[in-house]
Amino acid sequence: MLSSLSVFSLFTALVIASPISLNALPLIARQDIETPINASLPNVTIFATGGTIASQGSSNTQTVGYQVGLGVQQLVDAVPEILNISNIIGYQVSNVDSGSVNETILLKLSQMINEELAKDEIAGVVVTHGTDTLEETAFFLQSTVNSSKPVICVGAMRPATALSADGPLNLLQAVTLAASPAGVDRGTMIVLNDRIGSAFYTTKNNANTLDTFFSTEAGQLGVFINQVP
Repeated sequence: MLSSLSVFSLFTALVIASPISLNALPLIARQDIETPINASLPNVTIFATGGTIASQGSSNTQTVGYQVGLGVQQLVDAVPEILNISNIIGYQVSNVDSGSVNETILLKLSQMINEELAKDEIAGVVVTHGTDTLEETAFFLQSTVNSSKPVICVGAMRPATALSADGPLNLLQAVTLAASPAGVDRGTMIVLNDRIGSAFYTTKNNANTLDTFFSTEAGQLGVFINQVP
């Protein structure tokens, strides 16, 4: 059974759910609230699933052995510049390492994304995810989401507590692309380390280095220069 929902406002429309037992169905529904939004900005929905991007270590030099635990609210709090790009709505779908993303989570995630992108007011969606199985989730969404709007999968190679953590900039870039007309009709994409890759071709090539997601044969769809895709 789902836990009760709690709602937070974050300068604009950011709606999330309270933590859910991972032994139960780790899925939530959105609640609408009256919060100020910027009508001149597009609307992007973030689906958070956990992973390194949502992890914390015991020190700022720890880059292995960290623990997943940050929620979607905390991810957005860390990058307030996102709210200059779009209005944000957040779903905490799960909060696990990517090896624990199972078929239940995947099927419901795809269903929720299809329902969200069917809404005229939504420009695109972002999925925050652990990197070990990010490419598999991205490929699954490429195969099951029926929309021309951008679906962006994003993660991090360093936990949020690390020196030079890569998650905040990756998330900023992912939201930027989800809100951009340049992302339309390109399928599901993977954004990490300034690179924009197709879910169909992109793979993780190294377990530790930042520059690990790329397509060796087909090449990248694009890159970010000064945060512009």
